Amino acid sequence: MKESIHIKNLGPIKNIFIDDIKSITVLIGESGSGKSTLMKAIALFRWIYKMHNIRSYLKRSKVSKSPFRFRMDTYFKNCGFEQYTKYNPEIIYTVEFPNKKKYTIRFANNKLSGTSDNDLVLLTDLQYIKLSFISETRNIIPLWADKGASLTGGYLGFYFHEVYNDFVLASESLKELDLTYLDLKLSVKKFQSEKKYLIQGKTDKYEIDFKNSSSGTQNAIPVSLIAEHFSNHFDFEESFNRTLLKFLSQTDRITDFKPVKNLGEIQKKLYIHIEEPELSLYPDAQCELINDLISKCFVKNTNGIDLIFSTHSPYIINHLNLLIKASDSNMLINGAKISFEDLAVYQIEGGKIENLMVQNQRIVNTNPLSDTINNIYDQYSQMK
Repeated sequence: MKESIHIKNLGPIKNIFIDDIKSITVLIGESGSGKSTLMKAIALFRWIYKMHNIRSYLKRSKVSKSPFRFRMDTYFKNCGFEQYTKYNPEIIYTVEFPNKKKYTIRFANNKLSGTSDNDLVLLTDLQYIKLSFISETRNIIPLWADKGASLTGGYLGFYFHEVYNDFVLASESLKELDLTYLDLKLSVKKFQSEKKYLIQGKTDKYEIDFKNSSSGTQNAIPVSLIAEHFSNHFDFEESFNRTLLKFLSQTDRITDFKPVKNLGEIQKKLYIHIEEPELSLYPDAQCELINDLISKCFVKNTNGIDLIFSTHSPYIINHLNLLIKASDSNMLINGAKISFEDLAVYQIEGGKIENLMVQNQRIVNTNPLSDTINNIYDQYSQMK
């Protein structure tokens, strides 16, 4: 399966086209360059395509009444895109299968197309898709988890509550998680009706509440916990059945439902999107976190996962070359390696993107990321 996306006039994005969204896609650029906007747009249209698959499955299973509507005004508000509509954005998202069948969802002139009954997904192409968006607001999770019971009804934005829900779901299946790159361990314990998240030192023996740990720990743990859960513990069948039951109960047409395919016959896809995984981490820990992510999602995983993340870190981009070399040498770097063919790295600047992959050398071009260091050195050399 191949994905592509073409975006015009969406906030800081002027004109961006990605012909083939790779299994590992990395976005780097200055603050405000459009990294998060691009990633949110990809995640949004993946979600719309997921809903279109569910709608197609229900329609083909004799549930004729649609249980939901595609409300782009609500979706854009959740993404923080509502003020962008006045610039007439255009987004074209396409999924192409090996049989050359294409499904295209297009947003233009403030209208969505490609999700009607005339565009239903073929039975052979049906997918059940799970998406996770790990936002930069994840650093609020420790405090929210500690005080959540007293903050019922509080709202901290769509993306925070999405990542918090995934964090809670992951902590239900994982009671312990080793964080070797931080020399720590996360423990999830229940005291009566209260759930406690505890951080334990593995070398220096101590135990503290998650909310009292360092900022780097608070940012890194949701990333590792959610990645571990979706890589090896996520139950597609339970999630699929829960989703179907929700939509069927909304239409009151459960008795009409005649499934055209069992879950085991439906293709499954899992996408993880992460804003700046390196937040508040020392450079060495940044690279070790990437090792942990790649190992979980691509070396040890039992579910098919695609990973996309944004970053400001030149250390991470340089480290990717080490993981490419490891793959080419049939080696692992702390359990991780990356196939060059599975990776894409884009620098976003001026509303456009530059592909940093150097095909003939099988490396990521890191030269554009050295400008700041070179400028500092030049200024230093010129001082008397």
